[in-house]
Amino acid sequence: MNYFDLLTRLREAYFTLLKFPKYVLWVVALMCLVAGYHARDFSFDASADDLVVQGDPKLEFYRQMSAKFTGDDFLVVTYASPDGGLFSDKIFDKAMAEIAEVQSELEQVEGVHSVFSILDAPLLQSPPIPLERLADNFLTLEDPETDIILAEKELTTSPLFSNYLISTDGKTTALLINLVPETELESLRVRRDELRAMPDANEDELERAEEAHSNAREAYLDRRDKLLEDIRRIRDRYKDDAIMYLGGVPMVAADMITFVKHDIAVFGSTVVVLIMAMLFLFFRRLRWVLLPMLISGLTLLFTIALLGFFDKPVTVISANFVSLLGIICISFSIHLIVRYRELLEHNIDGSYPARVRQVMVDKFIPCLYTALTTMVAFSSMMASGILPVDDFGWMMCLGIAISFVVTYVVFPAVLLVMEKGEPSVTLKDRIALTELLSRVSRNYPGRMIMAGVVVAGIALGGLSQLSFNNRFIDYFGEETEIRQGMEYIDKHLGGTVPFDVYIKFSPWEATADDDPFATEDDTFPERYWYTPRKLEDVRALHDFTASHFATGKVISLATLDRIARQFNEGEELTALEMSAALGMMPDSVREQLIEPYADPPSGYARINARVKESGAYFSRDELIADIKAFADENLDREVRVTGMMVLFNDMLKQLYDSQLSTLVYVVVAILIMFTLLLRSILLAILALIPNIIAAATVIAFMGYAGIPMDMMTITIAAISVGIGVHDAIHYLHRFQQEYRKGNSVTDAVRYAHETIGHAMYFTSLVVIGGFSVLALSNFLPTVYFGVLTALAMLLAMLANLILLPSLLIACLSGTFRKPR
Repeated sequence: MNYFDLLTRLREAYFTLLKFPKYVLWVVALMCLVAGYHARDFSFDASADDLVVQGDPKLEFYRQMSAKFTGDDFLVVTYASPDGGLFSDKIFDKAMAEIAEVQSELEQVEGVHSVFSILDAPLLQSPPIPLERLADNFLTLEDPETDIILAEKELTTSPLFSNYLISTDGKTTALLINLVPETELESLRVRRDELRAMPDANEDELERAEEAHSNAREAYLDRRDKLLEDIRRIRDRYKDDAIMYLGGVPMVAADMITFVKHDIAVFGSTVVVLIMAMLFLFFRRLRWVLLPMLISGLTLLFTIALLGFFDKPVTVISANFVSLLGIICISFSIHLIVRYRELLEHNIDGSYPARVRQVMVDKFIPCLYTALTTMVAFSSMMASGILPVDDFGWMMCLGIAISFVVTYVVFPAVLLVMEKGEPSVTLKDRIALTELLSRVSRNYPGRMIMAGVVVAGIALGGLSQLSFNNRFIDYFGEETEIRQGMEYIDKHLGGTVPFDVYIKFSPWEATADDDPFATEDDTFPERYWYTPRKLEDVRALHDFTASHFATGKVISLATLDRIARQFNEGEELTALEMSAALGMMPDSVREQLIEPYADPPSGYARINARVKESGAYFSRDELIADIKAFADENLDREVRVTGMMVLFNDMLKQLYDSQLSTLVYVVVAILIMFTLLLRSILLAILALIPNIIAAATVIAFMGYAGIPMDMMTITIAAISVGIGVHDAIHYLHRFQQEYRKGNSVTDAVRYAHETIGHAMYFTSLVVIGGFSVLALSNFLPTVYFGVLTALAMLLAMLANLILLPSLLIACLSGTFRKPR
């Protein structure tokens, strides 16, 4: 059985099914009940894991270092008095009392491991204490003998606490919230990854590991959301008396999905109302409003139910499948409606049921190929290696397949059980825009082709200006709490987004190389690992990292070295002095000031830095490359840069590379499908040219507008191609029908514009109107996604109604043989 015989048999089975439309709708209704049950398990996933490449060796190193040191899993609550500096006489007592209350309440929140505030900071110079007394006691702001004036000076000028725990002007302080490590979740992840890597892993065991990790992850996200809610509730109780903001990577990840869910709820209803109004304006019949919305709703219900059944949550990226799938589904319905109206307008003979069946026959092949080619475009995302993007790709493929099936089952079944409606008053209306585009393409094909060449050249210029210099802070509108908090922390407390630089030394058991008097049999206390030679390397890399204009606060062993020099008249401590100082240091001080920045058993020293995202734009790639280049030139050590900032940047680069690498595959696959549909390699090539130019123009617009490539905007390429081939297939299918009737190329173009051009026009306006609403969001990726998708639809329509017919006229008029 060949390909076309299979299609013929499928079509016969399909029309046999439509002889029983009422039974079909009853089956659909029962399926809705089942789908509604499983749709309850549909969920959103909002964790920092969505911002990185799973399986990336850099991610594994980051996780290993996070287990040894503190990772990015912490939060910051700021505190400032509107009445002046924290140390002023009139507010000091009140401010310290409120900070103590806030700290106490935060420590009681489930999921909080510890809270470090200005009240816990060890004071060594207020008044000065000798080094030998450090082991016995140190002062804090809560001690009566502390000199407050000296304490203010010490804290605001401290190499460690200034611009980190307290602003340099003494007006703002921070409470650092360390979260409880998710050890169980991490162990389940490790076990799951181990089983995935085993070629002969037991499938049942792997399935149990996947389920256990999924359940633990869902529980973690619930705990994290509750933790953030509890912290915000505590903060809000004090906001009338103090300036308080909340920041941190976990909050950024959580707020991203919160904004997306809000946009789906708020703008989703707005888009539905707008689309219904536009459909009524176009067709002036309630059935042509409710039927497309019903089909779109059923498609989304069945898709969401399958995601819930297979426990596949959506993320910030893949959440957009809801709006995209709804629009694509409605476009199928619009093409069927326009064809039905066309048959009605021309008084095609036959009964009402026969006319409905004729619509489904006429549009089956173009709609099928539209679904398949659009799925090919979105399948390019599945090669990214980035889980949320992979999910977006296959979710769209699954949803489009469901959309096609639901449309071809429900659309005719509903019409067949309804009575024949009266023709709409708009039935014979002509669309001025499509007629204008038809005249332009027919009368000036050469000029339109030259215009297309110019647009392609301009697009190439825009593509060269694309950048990855995106920032988390730019994802949120200026009025949002999270952006204001990030800007405030940037300005007063040394930056928001952290990254780490690790230097690899020999582990502490092997420190004999650092002591010329040691023998191989000597054993050393761990404190002997800290040597002037190591500090010299750390200090050099610390200072270089801190010198970058985008870097805020930087903390490392070099910071502690500068504090230690205060006890040694500004001179560097010798190895013996350093060992003695470490030996006298209380455990509580070591936990806060030493252990987060060095791990002698592994030999790693950590430089923790934060970037100021609200400052001038900077290239993360260049920052990372500069640090590595400095280390290669000046240090004979292994140096690695990691952190959520670095992993997120790597994710974007891999996504970009994967999209480029699969571009040829997508073009070739669509070319083959065009050739099968049109049975002409020439028409297939002509169909691709306008849509490649349209997709490139959308991406170029991002370059000229300064919109960076990020986890959402980078998917626009696949979306543009998917939308473009949608229009091209329907146009060329109708063009061929007219051309094979014996019409000239020019007349075939005119007839195509007068028929399928109307459907393309209606579909384009619906998509543009629906997605333009997203421009009102406070989550800027949603804004960009909406605007760029609307632009992609507009350009696809213009390309397929101007450039494509111009190419057809230029290539098929006289010179080329008529396609068969």
